[in-house]
Amino acid sequence: MKIQPIAIWLLLSTWLPGPALAEPANSKPEPFADFHTHFNWRQKEVTPVDEVIARLKEHNSVVVQVSSTPSRLALELADAAGDRVQAYFSPYLTERHRTIWPYDERVVTRAREGLASGRYKGIGELHMYPDLGFRRENKVFDGLLELAAEYDVPFLIHTAASSHLFFAPVCRKYPQVRFIWAHAGNKLQPDAIDKLMQQCPNLWAEVSARDPWRYNSLTDAENRLLPGWRELFIKYQDRFMTGTDPVWGNNVDNRWVSGDEAWQHYSQIIDWHRHWLKQLPPEVEEKIRLTNALKLSSS
Repeated sequence: MKIQPIAIWLLLSTWLPGPALAEPANSKPEPFADFHTHFNWRQKEVTPVDEVIARLKEHNSVVVQVSSTPSRLALELADAAGDRVQAYFSPYLTERHRTIWPYDERVVTRAREGLASGRYKGIGELHMYPDLGFRRENKVFDGLLELAAEYDVPFLIHTAASSHLFFAPVCRKYPQVRFIWAHAGNKLQPDAIDKLMQQCPNLWAEVSARDPWRYNSLTDAENRLLPGWRELFIKYQDRFMTGTDPVWGNNVDNRWVSGDEAWQHYSQIIDWHRHWLKQLPPEVEEKIRLTNALKLSSS
């Protein structure tokens, strides 16, 4: 797939409190790969397609992964945005499938149809929780992984576990699958992430939602990388990526049933990413900000 960077920069301010990290006015931001986004019905209620695309152009986000519930919304955004956006097939056929997908074999059938169409470029995001109630050998889960291998597409997976050992057997069982590890394990620390990436050479990691407003597990109050991260990024500089994961909510208890204004905060999240990235050596910064995602999405 050929990516055409678009050099458009408009100054946008948001009310969200946080450090002033924005690019200087009238400057052209460097191309950015946002490899974890969503366009669920809750986002669309607040931010329509054309406004999302305007934000992507404004911040020079030139390669963008998107998944949605239902999956057709990801296609809607991808069709409108062109080569800039890649839609992934979501196993969540409905809102209820966030917890019932392991027990619905239609998920595999729909995923095959979606990948066979050529319109979906990957599978995910899929949430894998230790307490979800299914074994790792689950038939639906295995079916999705086999499809990822058959169609040679990335698999975006979110593991909410206190140890890297939870996911290690999966990536070793499917060495041919290119896994994208959402949020690099959420709140797992660099030493645990290091161990999993050593065991799983087919694993890429993106650090979305580790910003100060959600997991808050990458930088300190002065927006400096926390201990261990700089070394980890340098060690695995060819396998880390960035992402914004626009999922928000005024009321956490209602975050899955009410409108989601996360795309309204896109500028704040992107600016935070650009700030911590500049704390890395330039060649490492460019790989994580852009080229790793370009290579993964075009291979």
